[in-house]
Amino acid sequence: MKKITIIGSGFAGLTAVKTIRKQDKQCEITLISPKAELVYMPSLIWVPSGIASKKDIVVPLDNFFKRLNVHHVASEVTGLENNNRTVITPVGLFENDALIIASGGRFIKKLPGIEHSITPCEGLSAAEAIRDRLKAMDGGDIA
Repeated sequence: MKKITIIGSGFAGLTAVKTIRKQDKQCEITLISPKAELVYMPSLIWVPSGIASKKDIVVPLDNFFKRLNVHHVASEVTGLENNNRTVITPVGLFENDALIIASGGRFIKKLPGIEHSITPCEGLSAAEAIRDRLKAMDGGDIA
């Protein structure tokens, strides 16, 4: 049986799960992400203003994983070995025949001049940090 490992539970990772499962009902899919949840990124823009909160934009994925027969590993990935056929995590090693890296755009912080900024696209904690900074302001314009 073919073993497929997906890193990341955002839109790309979940789309990969659905696409693979349509094509192959029998393959073994392992998805590795810190939590079995999807942060609905388009709604992050509403967190700083208080229009939305965590409960409004975080979608539990347990039922999705069960329905599509996906083994979820709650962990971070710390490395790859064997020409990307082994995924290394603090909770163990995961062998695969195919690897999909769908871990998002966190690399953007490495761009010069942006390293100290906060953008909602970084996730829920960033949107909440922006909200907290806005609450602390006495006034002014926001663009």
